[in-house]
Amino acid sequence: MEYIEDKNNGNVYQQKYGFTYEELKYFLKNIQEEITKEAKPRKYVVEIIKKLRTEGHKIYIITARDDEFHDDPYLLSKNWLDKNNIEYDKLIVNAREKAKICMQENIDLFIDDQLANCMKISNENINVIRITNYKEKHGNIVNKTNWKEIYKYIKELEY
Repeated sequence: MEYIEDKNNGNVYQQKYGFTYEELKYFLKNIQEEITKEAKPRKYVVEIIKKLRTEGHKIYIITARDDEFHDDPYLLSKNWLDKNNIEYDKLIVNAREKAKICMQENIDLFIDDQLANCMKISNENINVIRITNYKEKHGNIVNKTNWKEIYKYIKELEY
């Protein structure tokens, strides 16, 4: 069985950098939040998501940002999405178990860059697109390098 690193788990930072729990909380709440606030969206994501919504697709943003490490993960995420003009129908935070959320919300296509998330969701028989430059195949996961490729693939799925 292949090990897939789950980067949604703060323990990864604890192991990689030797953080104590308190140091981890400080890092995620203060340093990561500042990085997140200044992060730029991927190229074409704003246009493609708007186009998909116009065509009738529902866009759910599912993030592992949670109350354990952030004062208000919903507001942090919402402010970033709004600042960057990214449209969505529903924002879900505290989602460390994204596969469970996808099942509860009847998600039929999941897009993420984390292989661990993609594997878990693919195992639930949900179509998965992984945004990556890697070419290795992992089960039924489809690799795409950018949002234009993702849009083209979604249109192919519709036929």
